[in-house]
Amino acid sequence: MNLIVMDSTKEEPLYIQVYQHYKAEIEQNRLQEGEKLPSIRDLANSISVSKTTVEKAYQQLVSEGYIENCDRSRYTVNRVESIPFKLSHTMIDDHDTAEPSSSEGDSIYDFSSGEMDIEGYDFSLWKRYISRVFLNKERLIGYGHNKGEEELRKEIAKYIKKSRGVYARSEQIIIGPGVQSLLNTLCSILKLEHSSIAFEDPGFKHGRRVFADNSFTILPIKMKQDGIDIEELMDSKTKLLYLSPSHQFPTGYIMPIGKRNGILNWAKKVNGIIIEDDYDSEFRYFGRPIPALKGLDSEGNVVYLSSFSKIIPPSIRMSYMVLPERLLEFYQRNLSLYNQGASTLEQLALAKFMEDGHLEKQIRRLRKLYSEKSLILFAAIKDIMGNHVEAKNTESGLHMILTVKSELTSKELVQRALAKGCQVAPIQDYYWEITDEKHPQIILYFSRIPADKIREGIQLLKDAWF
Repeated sequence: MNLIVMDSTKEEPLYIQVYQHYKAEIEQNRLQEGEKLPSIRDLANSISVSKTTVEKAYQQLVSEGYIENCDRSRYTVNRVESIPFKLSHTMIDDHDTAEPSSSEGDSIYDFSSGEMDIEGYDFSLWKRYISRVFLNKERLIGYGHNKGEEELRKEIAKYIKKSRGVYARSEQIIIGPGVQSLLNTLCSILKLEHSSIAFEDPGFKHGRRVFADNSFTILPIKMKQDGIDIEELMDSKTKLLYLSPSHQFPTGYIMPIGKRNGILNWAKKVNGIIIEDDYDSEFRYFGRPIPALKGLDSEGNVVYLSSFSKIIPPSIRMSYMVLPERLLEFYQRNLSLYNQGASTLEQLALAKFMEDGHLEKQIRRLRKLYSEKSLILFAAIKDIMGNHVEAKNTESGLHMILTVKSELTSKELVQRALAKGCQVAPIQDYYWEITDEKHPQIILYFSRIPADKIREGIQLLKDAWF
């Protein structure tokens, strides 16, 4: 193993330098499966950093599946399936899952929606950027570029390179008014060679609906703790796969590096296409965000799909996808068929907003807000509901999954909650087919509810269910 050289003059925090060292050692097979890493104390002493620095580096490696903590004293290297890594670069949604608010009953606490906190966005700042675009009226009298405005596509290319490890030319980026709109475009390209697609189960139901409406056969693949079942995927014989590896919805699972490489090897073997939905990737509250699968793709088999709808108000309707070269060629030939549905005005405003650094500030602002809310929600559930439920504290995302120890069905829990003024969503809604449940599971979003109202909402849910 190579010596770790720490450099306090670098921009990267010390824990990132430790993380990057071991990540490279494992990826390049200088550390093999089962090898032990130095203890936190020993490594901290040997490289003259704090134990907290080493602990944060190790936790990031655990989150990404490079290592595991078999006991409290030592971390060991996981099995990492071989794949050609991109060594030329240093690695560093709108999901549209929430249903429209129900008019039934008097809903006060909306735990079913992942929409933004009303205090989470500076609308006066956004108004100034909109006003600036009006000064350039010539840009606003046409339909705009089919792919989206060049200024915004260039800013997105810089953003995903820095934040997600995704390297793309602006020509590969397609902007659209929401993920579902982009998926319809993608279906028009893919249906020429494909008739079926595999989806995680449970998974993104609105995405499944788009493909089903475009006459694709939906093949549900069950989820394991480390992601979809690869054997079941191979048995399906499909060459299309839709997944969200960095924060799977709704389970919240993070796909480890070994499984990611296995998925990429599957795509290479069958000449398949993976649609990576990078859902909620910005909201990771411990360590750095998990790198995107697209950043590991050296064969051009991954379509990268993401959205700004959890960072800026979803009413602005701004999503994007990165097409690999093999699909971009078809898109370019048929460019006239794809009209741009996103507002030119808002695209240009967002481009300047990003250029001036406000998007990164907005992400930091929301990350702090939602991190605090997640802790408040978890504490409220523990204090108020106690042993009636099981909840896992989340390190990322905008929701928690609550296992309710009750004889009531998911549907009955939803109805009783609504009668008390609370909207909740059952996890059953995200399965392709109804499954048996030992205990019903409920998805609780915390993003939209004011922090000082969360405990009141949880108390109402307890009154409704127990």
